[in-house]
Amino acid sequence: MSLSRASARKRRRAVSAGRPRRHRLSLPPAPGKSDVDLSSMSPAMVDRLFWRAGFGPTAQDRAQWTGRPVSEAVGWLLSTPAGVAGSPGTRDGKPLDPTADDTDLVLSWIDRMVRSTNPFVERLTFFWHRHWATSRAEVSPPQLMLRQNDVLRRFADLGPNANASFRDLARELTIDPAMLRFLTGERNVRGAPNENYARELMELFGLGVTDAAGKPNYSENDVQQLSKALSGWQVDDRDPDQAKSYFTPDRWYNGPKIVFGSFGNYKYEDAVDLVLARPSHAPFLVSKLWGEFVAAPLDGATLQKLVATYTGSGLKLRPLLEQLLTQPALFASLDEPDMVKPPVVFTVGAMRALGAGVTGTSAADHLDAMGQVPYFPPTVAGWEGGLSWLNTNTALARFGFVAELVAEQKIDDVLGETASAAYDRAYAAVGSPWLAPGTEKLIRDYAGRAPSSSTKLRKERQLMLRALMLAGPDGQVM
Repeated sequence: MSLSRASARKRRRAVSAGRPRRHRLSLPPAPGKSDVDLSSMSPAMVDRLFWRAGFGPTAQDRAQWTGRPVSEAVGWLLSTPAGVAGSPGTRDGKPLDPTADDTDLVLSWIDRMVRSTNPFVERLTFFWHRHWATSRAEVSPPQLMLRQNDVLRRFADLGPNANASFRDLARELTIDPAMLRFLTGERNVRGAPNENYARELMELFGLGVTDAAGKPNYSENDVQQLSKALSGWQVDDRDPDQAKSYFTPDRWYNGPKIVFGSFGNYKYEDAVDLVLARPSHAPFLVSKLWGEFVAAPLDGATLQKLVATYTGSGLKLRPLLEQLLTQPALFASLDEPDMVKPPVVFTVGAMRALGAGVTGTSAADHLDAMGQVPYFPPTVAGWEGGLSWLNTNTALARFGFVAELVAEQKIDDVLGETASAAYDRAYAAVGSPWLAPGTEKLIRDYAGRAPSSSTKLRKERQLMLRALMLAGPDGQVM
């Protein structure tokens, strides 16, 4: 795989820019979602929460949270600081160096996701990366991307940062060196305004193109005037490890601006505040976060409650996420998961289920074939998601990755092992994933028909059983 800037996909504006992109199947919402008992989680509810807000459950997660309230588990996810466990990933026996090679850059983040002790932090960091989509293909040096990743993680690590707000995140990202370089903000100067970031701040990051009534959320004049407020920022990357942005007053448009009909001599903080004060901001962000975690459509009454929580807290993130992750709708359709796992979630989830770490380039190679490489979103709107993740090529890449992972595991031979025992051993080895009754029957039928007269054949049966359970059709949804 090549992740060089020269071979990266050309950035283009997405047709669906500004619309929430949901990783879900086209299934109707399950009936009876209001009957979910949030006071006592079933194993299926634990699985659902840790897939939607992480990378899948561990046996310890199931043991710890089954029978306990959803609110307690969500509280743990939101209050436990980020951390990693286990040995750091390697590539061909050498430590990963994210500043030396783009493949190592990708692998370093995958490694952190795999070893995360609170997976919600990395899952939310990845959401922010897709929301404020910035591509290494147009950002150099790579230290700028790492610096931005640290900022995004700080606004996902809500234990030590319980008062983190979207306003503070937006202010930091507006003058972030990687963002200034990606959307050419460092070329936004008095007398020659650059409108790229001003437009995306409204269209993709803060408001969306239109409001609920279909009315435009901003005008071309708003774009032009907002860009003047954002002028004057540059990037100092003479020392890449200490890269920073800085403000040059002589490059700033010092004069009156009229944005959304309001008059003032605005600077960058004012520009952010003006956007986030618009009526469309809260519904826009709430809807996008909802689509990240919940497959069922967001109804008007729930939207109003979530918006009230978000705006009432001063745009703080933790109260909103706490209310969102405890919604009964998140646990709808437990018997028929209805959200497609994005490639990164699928890949990291498979590695965690098998206890596999980063030891080579396989994860990055296969993610490229699956269509989602961290640090390389195809457009400023991120990735499209949903059913677009699944086609003939990407499905083969998913199965191939898992088959490769399984083949690297130590698989003991059990002389005289029955088909039923082989199935049970394989199921436990891959983390006891959700399987539909029909899928279970088919896999058990295979176990009964597979040759098992030699050590080689029994190991092949185990390998295929584990791959089918982890990467078959049921393994693609959560």
